[in-house]
Amino acid sequence: MSRRAELEAALAKADADWHRAREELDKAQADRAKANAGWDKIVADRRNADTDRRRPDALWEATFGERRKADVGRRNADPGRRKTDAAFANLAKAIADRDKAYADRSKAETGWAGAEARLNEATAVRNDVIAALDVLKGASKTR
Repeated sequence: MSRRAELEAALAKADADWHRAREELDKAQADRAKANAGWDKIVADRRNADTDRRRPDALWEATFGERRKADVGRRNADPGRRKTDAAFANLAKAIADRDKAYADRSKAETGWAGAEARLNEATAVRNDVIAALDVLKGASKTR
């Protein structure tokens, strides 16, 4: 097989690899945009949340009964306990959602960086093959 045929075969393979890497990068960019949108939603929800800790139904308000009253024991079931449990569950869910969104965003960033590296490598190989083919074409024209 001649040098030209080898280079053309290498160019076809490099082109296919480059197109595959480009598609991977496009998919990674879409995943990254989706993860960033999820993160932005979590941040916006957090900023819009009620931050007044002194509201009457705050989480820490209903934890203990009024200890100055003789009939209230700390071991008795707290009437505001369900409200406290629900507030705690909502807080735990918000924290879990934030952690998941952050992990998804980090994973998408890592995937995007890997896809970009593969595209850069495929581009370099493709450009090297194109340059070698151009040199071969130039050498054949001078003869």
